[in-house]
Amino acid sequence: MSASEDAAMMDFLVEMSDTLVADLDTGGLLHWVAERGVRLLTAQAAGFMVADERGTLRLLAAAPVHISGEELFEAPSAPASWCFVTGDPMFDVDLDVPDLRWAVFAAQARMSGFGSVAAVPMRVRDEVIGVVSVLRHRPGRFTDEELRLMRALANVATVGLLVQRDAGYRTTLAAQSQSVLTGRVAIEQARGILAEILGVDVDTALRELDRHATRTGRSLRAAAREVVACLPTAGRDNGATSPLLVQPITMDSLAGLRSRVRPWLLGAGLSGSALDSFLRAVHEAAVNAEQHAVNGRLWLWTHQGSVWCEVSDDGPGMPAGFEIPSGPPDPNGHQAGLWLIRRICPDLEITSSARGTRLLLRRPSPVRTAGSGAPSAGDD
Repeated sequence: MSASEDAAMMDFLVEMSDTLVADLDTGGLLHWVAERGVRLLTAQAAGFMVADERGTLRLLAAAPVHISGEELFEAPSAPASWCFVTGDPMFDVDLDVPDLRWAVFAAQARMSGFGSVAAVPMRVRDEVIGVVSVLRHRPGRFTDEELRLMRALANVATVGLLVQRDAGYRTTLAAQSQSVLTGRVAIEQARGILAEILGVDVDTALRELDRHATRTGRSLRAAAREVVACLPTAGRDNGATSPLLVQPITMDSLAGLRSRVRPWLLGAGLSGSALDSFLRAVHEAAVNAEQHAVNGRLWLWTHQGSVWCEVSDDGPGMPAGFEIPSGPPDPNGHQAGLWLIRRICPDLEITSSARGTRLLLRRPSPVRTAGSGAPSAGDD
């Protein structure tokens, strides 16, 4: 290995040791290991599969989170299936001239842009419980060092799945696997709901969901379950009773924004001047996004005794060196809105780049609400 590769491996080992002792949910751990595996192996995709109660390999985590051709990992003719059955590592250095055992898989993989594949078993004692599979765009052999690294990744994933190492490990494995699979379904449902509500593609919807999970300090699965439970879908409108409000910002939606947000804020515990001022700040942020950018999005939620709002867009970002004036600006200037928002919400956070701008507003709630981000038995 080169010096840079040695450094990357050392960083991975340190991160891995920290992660294994952290309070990280199983799905989060597997995604973390898959992402590091893609980076260290200079690959384009990695997946962890574990056998269900019928002995069928099921994909629990993949990196990137939603890759093109994700179904390749679970393909019955894939090298991963042969690896699981035989307990031996399997690899194909050139899928243009594949091993006949997985010729059908190779044709599908080539259509998705992959040129080589490797799979190594995940073991508990002498039993194979799953497989880690890695795909690359380019053809070429995996070195002995890379295959050893794949075995290390498989071991880390196994430890994450089998926190309990006793006679009941099969029950533990089944429960952990089912939890991750259920979470995957919730994530797919949530990004579909968000894509429909916001009028965006599913990848953008996933990024929105991931950001909401991060800002509320929860797993992607927990945030997804909230979206599925709380946001309106066909035939269901939770209205002001929902602890979460999401909507696109357009010229048409601005007209009814106040009338929709006001009852939601009342349900979140705000009233009187506190409600009126925060509503004004939210409306001003939405107007700014509609006037100066494109694809505006508004999120409202409650978390840790406060009401929160994020307004984001895909505009060009703020000019370099932009600052909100300390004193009253020209009321007709473009800084007036941000100045007003800052007066209402002193801890306003602004994140801006060439890819867009995000405004994060907070208002302490006079009563503790049980909204988004409040831990519950279903959060993980």
